[in-house]
Amino acid sequence: MFLYRGCSALLPSGTVCAYMKNRLIGLLFALFALSASFAHADENFFTPTNSRACTDRSRPEFGLWRCLGPAGYVAEYFDEGNLAAVSIWMPSRTSKAKTSISWRGAGRVFGEKLQWKISAGRPVAAILRIWRTDTKSDGQEREVEELMILRVWSDGACRVGSIEARQRGANEIAERQSEGADALPCLDDW
Repeated sequence: MFLYRGCSALLPSGTVCAYMKNRLIGLLFALFALSASFAHADENFFTPTNSRACTDRSRPEFGLWRCLGPAGYVAEYFDEGNLAAVSIWMPSRTSKAKTSISWRGAGRVFGEKLQWKISAGRPVAAILRIWRTDTKSDGQEREVEELMILRVWSDGACRVGSIEARQRGANEIAERQSEGADALPCLDDW
């Protein structure tokens, strides 16, 4: 308001002042949108599912690696070739996760990133892209790409939903479902 008042005193109305007023309003809206996006970004944290930063614990017969997550949590990935699994927990509370989520792996098995959903400074949910083998009732197998939604707590995690990753809007659907993951029941492995 101060800039607009000062401008109107110096220039005739309907000239540069109107232009400056519109620019100022646009700048304020842009700042508001930017601050809202920063607030939303605090709720998400992304970590790689396999990188040099992860600790390799593999054996000749299977791959096993652990990657650090936010707030002292870790995600541990297992790939035996046919069987894949992920475990999430806080190692400062327990030496290993009390639960893990497993499936028959296919293709790439794991996506490149794990998306952590943070509330009150701690992870409450996660989204992981996976590839798995699905067996139809007639015995035929097919490869499925999904976004797996996980409920997270300090001792472990469980699957609360899966979204077909190739459908339109899959990421947004998974985001919405993960927002209430802490209240959803755990599902059995496939």
